[in-house]
Amino acid sequence: MSSNKPPIAEDWFQESFDALYPILYAHRTVEAARPESLFSIEQTQIRSQDRVLDLACGGGRHLAHLIKVSAHAVGLDYSPHLLTVARESLGSNAQLVRADMRHQPFLNAFDVVFNYFTSFGYFQTPEENLAVVHGIAKALRPHGRFFIDYLNRTWAENNLQPETGRSVQDFEISERRWIDNAHHRINKTTIVSKNGQQVSDTGESVQLYTLEEFSALLSTGGLMIDRVFGNYDGVAMTDQQPRMIVVGHKS
Repeated sequence: MSSNKPPIAEDWFQESFDALYPILYAHRTVEAARPESLFSIEQTQIRSQDRVLDLACGGGRHLAHLIKVSAHAVGLDYSPHLLTVARESLGSNAQLVRADMRHQPFLNAFDVVFNYFTSFGYFQTPEENLAVVHGIAKALRPHGRFFIDYLNRTWAENNLQPETGRSVQDFEISERRWIDNAHHRINKTTIVSKNGQQVSDTGESVQLYTLEEFSALLSTGGLMIDRVFGNYDGVAMTDQQPRMIVVGHKS
């Protein structure tokens, strides 16, 4: 593999969640999200009257389970392509909002905010990522709860697969990953080809946090962690577990 690492655009999220995304990640289904959703529902103790927000809901695969528990579940995402998928999957009655998570429009509106599958740390500056935290706190009612599923930095660094390839339908997918140690970010490029012709070349980049750094960031924005897990089986977070799942409340 070449040592050359292509630059990742600061606004990579503008292009990466396009119309190809649901095809390339078709294995990320509503059914696959069921155990994750049930775990998050259990940890936040949702009641039917609670208002809940799925922040960065994507195609709605977790939201599909949340709406079975809460009569007031809302999904927010920036990608019009994924919101279309969510609308088709969930039906016309689903409450979906298109917004930038740095500037979400809600104030004291929800009892619980969910953020699944490393849908955080997208932005290049600490101030922008802190703005997302402030947005969650602003959206929550007093003493509201939150559930954030993020990657475990140490596990990601120790288990990084620099290069992988796979086929989906008629598409050939080549992925490269690397750690940007200077900026503490994990980066990925995805090149998609069909019939020998490249049809897509996108990048992704998210911030790497230690638990201490993540806790400090959330605390600065008004969110306090109560519990931490290393996966959706509810085990403790260690270097051998892939996730940093934090559950807490608005301070």
